[in-house]
Amino acid sequence: MTRRPLLAALMLAAAGGAAPAAAADAETLATGAAPGTGVARTCLADMQAFEDKLARTGFGVLPPAGFAGAGEPGDPYVWGLEGTPRQKMRALREAAYVYAWEGDEAACGRLLASMQRVFTEHQALYGSEADDPMLRTAWRQAHLAAARPVAGMDHLMRADVLIGAQVRNLADTRLGEIDDVVFSPDGADIVYVLAARGGFLGIGRKLVALRWSDLRATGDHRIYVLDASEAAVDAAPTVDRTGFEATADAAWRRALTRYWDDALAADGG
Repeated sequence: MTRRPLLAALMLAAAGGAAPAAAADAETLATGAAPGTGVARTCLADMQAFEDKLARTGFGVLPPAGFAGAGEPGDPYVWGLEGTPRQKMRALREAAYVYAWEGDEAACGRLLASMQRVFTEHQALYGSEADDPMLRTAWRQAHLAAARPVAGMDHLMRADVLIGAQVRNLADTRLGEIDDVVFSPDGADIVYVLAARGGFLGIGRKLVALRWSDLRATGDHRIYVLDASEAAVDAAPTVDRTGFEATADAAWRRALTRYWDDALAADGG
């Protein structure tokens, strides 16, 4: 199998200097040992507070077309053709963590300020509705109910549309965030996606293998739906980036198939 890794934009103009590490290096740092003395602890704490705010407000969720009780400002972002606020936010976040782990408080802080500007600009597009988490939840649940199986999609899609998208179940429980996409050896099919779960301040994330064929996509591709419990995802096979080659083994893939066949049957999926 081949992997198409995330190429996180390191936003050099915002950071004001050469990148201290590549995106892949950031992932290695982010899953390593506990922070050392050189880490930008203040910026990491500010990042965590800001990410909590994003979660509370339901950042990036837009009203479905014709949704009752909400205005219809339309979606000014064309998925797959331009950088959406979610994609911009993810790129800035990845870069900020790189600088934070290098101990550069100033560069990390500038990137965080850019994230805050993206948030403010996005919220301004939707007025007071954007600040109503209950309305945002209703929008998201309407998207979940209308999600369609990815196997039935009739259009092409870029990998960067997938990367960073949330994975939720029909009960609106957040199951993770798509972190990477794994293709078959001939590159013709997506075999599975890696969903990042858990972690704190960019460390300790677990990468769970989800079969692509089990997912449903919302109309705007900002959320993918897996009809499984949080417990099933917690117990699912994981992937260690340092031993990624092991997943190419046919026995590993059979075990992944057996696990999800059994888990989805048990959950009624």
